[in-house]
Parts: sequence; C-alpha cells; structure tokens
Amino acid sequence: MQNSNLLRLFEDLMITSKNVECIELLERIHIELSNISSSIQFEQVHQHIPWAHLFDLLRSNNDDDVERLLCAIIEHFINNLSIEQIMASLYPLLNTGLDNQVALSQRGKLLCLKAFEKLTRCSTAECFFIIQNVFQHAHINALLHLFLDSDQQVLWLKSKEILQQMIHAISRIEDQEIFQTYLRNEYFHESNREILLSTNKRNEIVKLRLYEYLIDLCLIEPRIYRHIAEEQHLLDSFLYDCTHSDNDILYLMNCLELLTSLTQKPHTLAYLQNKTDVMEHYLHLLLSTKDGNTYYDLVKPGFIKFFGCYLRNYLVLIETNTINNQQNQLLERFLPMLFDILLQSDSTPYIVIGLDTIGFIGKTSNGKEYILANAKFGDFIEKLVQMIRSSQSDMRIRALVCLADLFHMPPNMNSSSNAPSFTEQIYRLCNRVFSILTIVVQIAKQPFVDLRLAAYRCLFELTRSPWALYAMNAEPGFIEFLLNRSTERDKEGKEAKFSIIQSICQNVEEAKSAIGNPNYLKLRRYINEGVFYVEPEANVAFDGSNE
Repeated sequence: MQNSNLLRLFEDLMITSKNVECIELLERIHIELSNISSSIQFEQVHQHIPWAHLFDLLRSNNDDDVERLLCAIIEHFINNLSIEQIMASLYPLLNTGLDNQVALSQRGKLLCLKAFEKLTRCSTAECFFIIQNVFQHAHINALLHLFLDSDQQVLWLKSKEILQQMIHAISRIEDQEIFQTYLRNEYFHESNREILLSTNKRNEIVKLRLYEYLIDLCLIEPRIYRHIAEEQHLLDSFLYDCTHSDNDILYLMNCLELLTSLTQKPHTLAYLQNKTDVMEHYLHLLLSTKDGNTYYDLVKPGFIKFFGCYLRNYLVLIETNTINNQQNQLLERFLPMLFDILLQSDSTPYIVIGLDTIGFIGKTSNGKEYILANAKFGDFIEKLVQMIRSSQSDMRIRALVCLADLFHMPPNMNSSSNAPSFTEQIYRLCNRVFSILTIVVQIAKQPFVDLRLAAYRCLFELTRSPWALYAMNAEPGFIEFLLNRSTERDKEGKEAKFSIIQSICQNVEEAKSAIGNPNYLKLRRYINEGVFYVEPEANVAFDGSNE
C-alpha cells in the first residue's frame, strides 16, 4: 500500500507545473520515504521512479525548496540501493554532476559526488571492474577539474576523497599488467596528466592542494608511487618549489609539512634519500646563522620536525633490515645542532619540537646508540631532568614524554639487541645529579592527572628492562605505592598503574628475582582483582543499634 501511494505521488509530480504544488508533492514524497525502514522497499520501487524527470527538474528549477527536497529524495535512494542498482538506474544521470557545462548547483553536484563515492567504496570481488567501467579517463578528468578548479571547499574535498578511494580500491588488484594498464590508460591518461602538471598556471593554495593529493597517493603503495614519481615525474615541480621558495616563508612551511609526510613509508623515504639537493638545501638553511630573522624563526621548528621524522624512520628501516646500514652523515650533522638548540635556546616552540624529536629518534635502538655517542647528550640529559623537576606543568609533561621515549624498549625485542644496555646508560646519566626514579615517583603522587599519566608512562617503559625492576624494588615505598589503590582516583590513572603492574609481572622469573616472591604475589593479587577493584569497608555493629 505504501509503495503504491509513493508511485502515485511521483506520477502526480510528472504532470505538475506549478512550484507550490511541486513543493507540496515533494514534501509528501520525502515524508513517505523517511518512513521506509527497509532497503527492500527502496529496491522494489526504484525501477518505477521517473529518474530522468527528477534530474531534469533538478537542473532546470531555480527554487531552493524544490532543489533541497529533490536532493533529499534522491539521497534516500543512493543510501539504500545497492551499487548495481545505482549503476542501472542513476549512473547516466549522475554524470551531470561532473559536467561543467551543466548548470547544476553546489547541492546538486554534491549529491552526484556522494553517489560516485559509494561506487568507489565497493568491497566485492568485482570492485575493480565496476571502477574500470564507471571511472574512465573522462570521468577522472572531470573529477580533477572539480578538485582543482572549484572554489567551494565541500566540492573539491569530496572530489579528492573519490579520487583517492578509487586508487585504494584498484590497489587491491594483484595482476600487475591490469593494474598498470588502468593507471596508464585511465587514471593518468595524457589529458589527466596535463592537469596534474599544470601547477605553474595555479595559485599557491591550489598548488599545495594538488601536491598533497599526489603525496597521499604515493603513500598508498609502492606501485602507485613509482608511477607518479618515477614514470610520470609528477612530483618534480613540488621538489623544485621546495628548494626555490626560501623567501615565501608560509609557502615553505607548507612544503616542509608535505615533505615530512614522505618520510612515513620505506619507498617514499628512499625517494627522499636520493634527492640530496633537497636534503642539503634544507640542512643548509637550518644550520645557517640567521639570528634576529623573525620569519626564519617561524620555519625553523618545521625543519627540525622534518629531519627528526626522516632520521627516526631511517633508523627504523635499518633495525628491520629494510635498507643497508650506511654511515648517515645527515644524522651526524643534525644531532649536534639539535642539542645546541635545546641547550642554548629559551624559546618554547624550539624546546617543544626539540624534545619531541629527541624522543622520536631515541625510541629506536639505533637512535639511542647515535645520541649516546654524541658528546652533548650528557648535558642535554641534565637539562631534561632539571625541566622535569622544576619547569611549568606543560613543559614537565613534554620532558617526561621525551624521557619515556628514551626509556622505551620494543616488546618483541631481539635477544641480541643492545637496547637494554643503551637504556641503562641513559638511566645512569639521569642519576648523575638527582635520583630520576625518586623524582618520577613523586610526580606520580601529585594531584594533576596529566602530570601523573606522563610519570606513569616513564615507569611503564622502565618496567620492560630487568635491571630497572631491581631499582624499583630498592626505591623506598615504591611497591607500597603501586599496591595502594587509594592513591589513584581517575580512570586513566587506574588503568596506567594497572598496566605498570602487569608489565612487572609479565616475566615471572625476572619479577620474582628482582622484587622478591612476597611482593610478586601481592602484585599478582592486584592483577587478579582487576583495574577498578574497590576494597570493602569494615562495618562495626554496636549493641542496641537495631532497637
């Protein structure tokens, strides 16, 4: 009965010419559709809907209410129909959303883009063949124009999402020949390549938009990266801008951020390694003496972040044998400069990014080895401990996080790794002036939850080192502090303390040897009781209390 009423309303809509009547009918249709709870009903009626008439009305009618209701009605079907049904009934009409010659409003174009987005999110085995048939080079060309030429953010963002999701979908194709053929003949067709190489015709905002899109594609997988960077040379203009934008600080900062993204994956990191002109240029800018240059001060944290991410990920690749261990001159030149900044600068932004970078590099075993070999590392550790003791709260948290990274030990560490030895050396350097464990435990007892959580993280990282368990057992009152549930009231704090105790007890023999069997049993009981266990309160009964 509901379906017949709905179809009758659509029939009435086809013969209505007045906007007032049209709006009334559309509102009734929208209400009917809103009351449908099953996708099966949408599937039953979609073949009888006058789709061509609805899209003609969407293109030709200038009334905002008519457009709003039409889009809402069509979107109901897009959300509830299968990909096959959308392709059968709507696909030819949805192309109007990509046609720049069709005077479709932003709302109408966005509707069409939402349907295309659903098509790209196909998860069936036939996904690639759907994309191959639907998104040919002309459609991709239209999406690229919408992405780069539209000044309406909602449209170019949605176009970008569709273009990226399309690549994600086809990257699941294992057949190398089919994959490469689609990239070459459709996605990066000559007409599309011309658009992607048109950076000199675009303003800086659109250029950065395009560069970010290409870099995001490169990060998906090595085959796509090779096609973009090595075969099509689509990143060449970006790298040129990276080394020829020194006077435009804001643009340089954006280029640095995008360049930092390329350090995330092994194949893109290797690409950067080969671009020695870019690396040398930025290192020269960072090492140059430009005191008093306010603009340079703005971009300096970006340089530190870029080199820190590059070096840390490079060291990870060495540890996993992804690349050969080569003498890294960049690391040897960068670290002394970074320690100088941290030891000599009072600028908060420099210190914050510097601490994050040292922690980021020092989280790896090779990173620990490099920083320990630097003559200035001992002075840095002294300053770090001093910051943990007496700086402002936000800086103390940053310093504690940095120290936790330096104490970090990978959970599945190779037995031949030198990481435990490096971590113990760092711990001893911390103890040259003050007892670092005492300081961290005192902070863990303070009433400020963010500080406590940072201190708990330091303690957790230490528990992975057998030698540290002996130090914890020797710390007066430490085991009692862990076992005392009343010292922690916040959910995050309870969970952090529980994870410390779990980590201590993970290796039974090491734990018993370090803290003794009685303490080990108490910690095991704590674990068995759970994170949020509450000890029962004793009730005392008095004579006559029930009278």
